[in-house]
Amino acid sequence: MHAGDVRDTLGEPGAYGGERLGSALTLLGLVTRQRGRQPLHADLDDRDDPLRLGDVSGERTPARYIGDAPTLVRLYSGRPVPDGTVYELAGAEPAELNIFGSWP
Repeated sequence: MHAGDVRDTLGEPGAYGGERLGSALTLLGLVTRQRGRQPLHADLDDRDDPLRLGDVSGERTPARYIGDAPTLVRLYSGRPVPDGTVYELAGAEPAELNIFGSWP
């Protein structure tokens, strides 16, 4: 997150993306499952397989995200999404995904 914050502030490309994005998404999956967060089914533009985040108990209906991975990272980290960014989020509000803003 911090490297993305610095890149974003400096206007550098690759903010919240880059070569370590796969590792970040794996860690995000682990953290959201451990914390029992809102389940989410993410169809990412640059991945063939959907990403499943959050609670896996099946007790709650998963929210749905369609878009790119850097925007998903921004949403989960509570960072602003740039104007004009196109993504879909159904079944949850962006604030519900923020892993730093609230604890279950």
